[in-house]
Amino acid sequence: MKKMIMIALMLGLGTFARAAEKNDSTKRDTVKINNQLRKLNEKLTDLQAELTKVQNRLPDEQAAAEEASKSSSKAQEKSRSEASSAVGGDTGDARKAAKAAKKAANETGDAEDADNKVKKDQKKIKDLNKDIEKTREKIAKLQQDQV
Repeated sequence: MKKMIMIALMLGLGTFARAAEKNDSTKRDTVKINNQLRKLNEKLTDLQAELTKVQNRLPDEQAAAEEASKSSSKAQEKSRSEASSAVGGDTGDARKAAKAAKKAANETGDAEDADNKVKKDQKKIKDLNKDIEKTREKIAKLQQDQV
């Protein structure tokens, strides 16, 4: 009889210990999820701030790229006219044509750089939007797991 009582008592304490351990791990999981949520929310805030920053500077960069393109076109047109006058002219005309051609090449390079900068920022905006969406999905999934 004493053995039966001891066995029942041991089984009862074993079951109680497993239940207490499970409850404790749930608390640890909740703390871990809350920490992950906090980090993801901070990341989301940083991504949104960076997105706003890039979106705010994009119109200025687009205007600068357009201006550089116009300047490049004007420099190329001047270079063409100088080159055509240098064909029948003297060495001074040839120097002017060479100078105009060099300026046109520099202006064209500047216009290409400005255009590349605009494209880079547009790609960055696209990538930031993807990252923001992924982060939001992770937050939603963690919040579902928490419930």
